[in-house]
Amino acid sequence: MTPVESDLRNDSKIMKFIPVAYFDGKVSTRREALLSFEGERVTLLCDGVELSYPVATLHLSQAVGSIRRTIRLPDGGICETSDQGFVEELEQILGNCGRASLLHRWEKSLTLVAAALGVMALIVVLFMRFGIPSLARQAAFALPPAVENSMGRESLAVLDRLFTKPSKLAAARRVELTALFRQVVTASGASPGYRLEFRNGGAIGANAFALPSGIVIITDQLVELAKNDDEIAAILAHEQGHVRGRHALRHVFQNSATGLIIATMTGDLVSITSLAATLPTALVDASFSRTFEREADDAAISWMKSAGVPPRRYAEILGRLQAQLDVRTGDAFDQKNPARNYLSTHPDTGERIRRIMKDGPKAP
Repeated sequence: MTPVESDLRNDSKIMKFIPVAYFDGKVSTRREALLSFEGERVTLLCDGVELSYPVATLHLSQAVGSIRRTIRLPDGGICETSDQGFVEELEQILGNCGRASLLHRWEKSLTLVAAALGVMALIVVLFMRFGIPSLARQAAFALPPAVENSMGRESLAVLDRLFTKPSKLAAARRVELTALFRQVVTASGASPGYRLEFRNGGAIGANAFALPSGIVIITDQLVELAKNDDEIAAILAHEQGHVRGRHALRHVFQNSATGLIIATMTGDLVSITSLAATLPTALVDASFSRTFEREADDAAISWMKSAGVPPRRYAEILGRLQAQLDVRTGDAFDQKNPARNYLSTHPDTGERIRRIMKDGPKAP
């Protein structure tokens, strides 16, 4: 409604009235009325009836864009107006124009709105970069051992059902590698509850996985690719580093941010375990972050230093795995076939090898 002013006589004085939409608070009917204030009182004229209220008893709604302002009367009535001048005068009398006026000016400025959106975008990016990983770590390390053990068993069962087959390695060879795994775990100070599982990788080829609860899987194809046990031990040390860092769980949680936040804030283990139901598939297709891979490589480097194993052992099997992957991914193989090898889900191999050779023990 376009504001107009009506001049009415009252005790020989001229009062300025503005048209308002009036609701008496008893029925939903909208009525046209006139409103004015003089001194510390507000006068409302509607259908020949004059109502008067102390200004201090009124409540003025906050400014939001170009929405009409609402004036709540003490008897439950409501007046709506778009007369900005009248509203500003009333705000001065009521004394509530400070913060509200500032926010109203802010929202009307395209520059300030753009700045606010930019700040919000920055906050979201920082939260995704630092907040989500922090929450994921907190959730992963807060899991009770019983829940983690259950998740490890279920993940192994799903992997066996969907991806792997029984190992064809000779029993004597499995015994040798299990003893080697125990040496790596003991030297690394990891939990004695860790265990090694052997599987035929099938389509996933030369690979190794670290499951919750300390289960490490190594495929027959990876064992066959290794030229000596030092290479296998370095891979096992890398995988136990993933276990100790809860990397598989953290990866799943970080990629399920909404459920992670709810689970972390409420302690709802049902939400956490339901997210972890996706763990086996995530392990096959996951691309661990550089941070996770560096932490796991650090575990392998630490073991090599303690065992006196030259870093070239680890570097050589990584290079062999990369060469195998390069052959497999030729002719867009990766887009046509689900097969993977150990490095298909890892960061740049060359960078890792350079870091390993730099930080590892010197060759004898």
